[in-house]
Amino acid sequence: MKGTDVVVVGASVCGAVCSRELASKGVRTLLLEEHSKAGKFGKCTGIVSKHGLGLTGVDYRRTVVNEVSGADFHSGKACLTVCSPRVQALVIDRQAFDEQAVAQAVDAGAELLLGARVDGLCGTQVNAGNKRFKARFAVGADGAASAVARLAGFPAIPAGKFVLGYEAEYSRASVADSSKVDVFFEPEFRGFFGWKVPCSPDSARIGFCTSDFASLELGKRKLMELPRVRETIAGKARRVREFAAVIPLALRRQTQRRNVLLVGDAAGQVKATTGGGIVFGSVCARTVAECIASQLRDGTALNYEWSWRAKFGKALALHSALRSAANALPSGVWPACVSAASALGVDTLLEKFGDMDFVVR
Repeated sequence: MKGTDVVVVGASVCGAVCSRELASKGVRTLLLEEHSKAGKFGKCTGIVSKHGLGLTGVDYRRTVVNEVSGADFHSGKACLTVCSPRVQALVIDRQAFDEQAVAQAVDAGAELLLGARVDGLCGTQVNAGNKRFKARFAVGADGAASAVARLAGFPAIPAGKFVLGYEAEYSRASVADSSKVDVFFEPEFRGFFGWKVPCSPDSARIGFCTSDFASLELGKRKLMELPRVRETIAGKARRVREFAAVIPLALRRQTQRRNVLLVGDAAGQVKATTGGGIVFGSVCARTVAECIASQLRDGTALNYEWSWRAKFGKALALHSALRSAANALPSGVWPACVSAASALGVDTLLEKFGDMDFVVR
């Protein structure tokens, strides 16, 4: 049985950031990943605010594939265009970003073990097949279907608080303006929206999420019928990847049980407005590391649950409230809302209101 201070489960960005921060503080850290290599294998749209990426502490510069400064919001035939003179978001290669995050964790002193699927947890002893790892703390950064959360008996995120997402990436695409994304509010994308995110002048990621899992195929058909999508993938466009994934849109009621802690999608630390989890997951991962290091160094009470909610709970709650308000609108009124927003000059307001993550502080 191998001993260490902390076992972190899940070698995507949240687990990597947590491991990097722990190791840099002199904490013995073991990062486990069930697959043969780290990362989410690109299962992410990868559009993130420039400010938010900076908060992760990951050197993201070589992973950026595009810069975005505007968006077209569509519903039916209505359209609202928002443009900024500044870059508002970056489109990244998510797999490269994850690998960079893990490399920084290893450089800081964390140990990475691949092919280690966690199948047992006894206190903070983590079991992965025939391997046993005894630690003082265990951190679950293992996604929406967290094995750590299940094995440790954490309360589940309610089933109705997830959306199912689909995305495909196309090369040889016809992208009219690679500085703008398209957002689609249509009845077929129940409880969420669709998108077209340009990666370059000739490639784009096209997808949607829905709260009605059974309607995935209906949503895919609608997505491919949208004029902006059709014109993008017409001609020689080639689909180079596609995936479906489940995203939590609600916080887990509890994220700390004694010395077992959850972070990222495992904790539900996701923006309910967009389903994005890189920024809040990463800043909460840094909070995990701060709390554990403080406890080991000074004997300070482990207060991760209180600490991350005090720092980021207000912002996440506002994203949740905005999502609830949007979902309360009948689908038939969305075209009128988009038209009215355009007529009232909401586009000008949004151009000046640039923080995609911390809407409030």
